[in-house]
Amino acid sequence: MLDCTFNPFPLLETERLQLHALTLENAGDMFLLRGNHLAMKFIGKPVLKSVREAGQLITGYQDHIKSGDGITWGITLKSENVGLIGSIGFHRLEKQNYRAEIGYMLHPDQWKKGYMNEAIAKVLEYGFNDMGLHSVEARINPENQNSAQILLKNGFVREGYFKQAFCFESTFYDSEVYSLVNIL
Repeated sequence: MLDCTFNPFPLLETERLQLHALTLENAGDMFLLRGNHLAMKFIGKPVLKSVREAGQLITGYQDHIKSGDGITWGITLKSENVGLIGSIGFHRLEKQNYRAEIGYMLHPDQWKKGYMNEAIAKVLEYGFNDMGLHSVEARINPENQNSAQILLKNGFVREGYFKQAFCFESTFYDSEVYSLVNIL
């Protein structure tokens, strides 16, 4: 079974990005991200309405880290001081199956720059090499073709398509599941 203790918190770096722990100091930037209707279009969760709600979300991420039930990183640029541009993490861990679900998002101002490909590659490396994961899955809205392309580029395979698999605001949506198995 996976032993997920994230203490100290794993700081990750790519050529252009820093992946770090989220703190309440990031609440304003998290509100700009999760309060953006375009960024939230395919997420299937309510758009944040306040910085206070963003702080509550960050506290929830911190609780997951403490309990070993998940880990979420904030994404910032190394070269520019623009604050938080996104988040990425394993928000559901199946410890007995050595499996995790990855989730991610970027502010629309940062789309189409290759940042998410960098972040996913680094987080997958950490998950497989340091956490000992055997497989990682991603569940996306099938209409989110940009997300599907990012997953495929990073070696994921589409495994399933589920009709009306989840309900958000009284509407049922389809879901696609992608996965990546560590073959090393």
